[in-house]
Amino acid sequence: MKSWLESFLIALSMYSAIPVKCLNWTKENLRHAMLFFPVVGILCAAGTALLWMICQLLHCKALLFAVLAVTGMVFLTGGIHLDGFCDTADALYSRRPQEEKLRILKDPNCGPFAVFSVILVFLLQTAAYDTLYTAAVSICGLLAGGFWISRCLSGFSVTRFSCAPTSSLAKTFGENAGKHVSLGLMLELSAAAVCLLVFYRWIALILLGLSGVLFWGYYRMQKKQFGGMTGDLAGFFLVICETVWLLITALLGGVLL
Repeated sequence: MKSWLESFLIALSMYSAIPVKCLNWTKENLRHAMLFFPVVGILCAAGTALLWMICQLLHCKALLFAVLAVTGMVFLTGGIHLDGFCDTADALYSRRPQEEKLRILKDPNCGPFAVFSVILVFLLQTAAYDTLYTAAVSICGLLAGGFWISRCLSGFSVTRFSCAPTSSLAKTFGENAGKHVSLGLMLELSAAAVCLLVFYRWIALILLGLSGVLFWGYYRMQKKQFGGMTGDLAGFFLVICETVWLLITALLGGVLL
């Protein structure tokens, strides 16, 4: 039981900015850490819902809520996934040989492709939140599903994809996670998918299908462009998946719900 609690605390400390007790990483407490990765998504959803309620009570404009929602996610997650997204954007769009792309992934400096890409992501997310501000409360569950599903898929890639030669953190989590962790993540994903399909039907089916397509593209990309996955690539996929989920919800939510 202690190792499960420690795994939960490691997941919180690694994938969120929530202050938790610092732990020594061991094979025992790393073994189940990835299973708790989707829980961070629920915290993101809860934070967004709380912000929405506060803005509604204060009669804030939709644009203010949208900017605060995007900013809040950065602070809540500590920007760890955005860091991977920016590093991957610089490497992927450099169109250099594989060895050079892997070197760029490790480079702490921020290049122009990272800046362009993250600005576009923030613009799309802000526009989507602005659109959803006046939506029914019932749509919150759909957004929560996006935070959960994207982390299930990202975590699955860490535990099952072959790692790139330069991968370190992802390799640490992947090597210490047994096959039961991958199975657990798929069970978590399946349970969420069933709930979403029951409550949201067609829009959930569309979103889940798009997530599957994005995951397939991510699998091909990491294998072809980088020779394996890294933590940065997992963060890149998570940001893309969350943004697409949010955008499609904003575009179709009012029509299909």
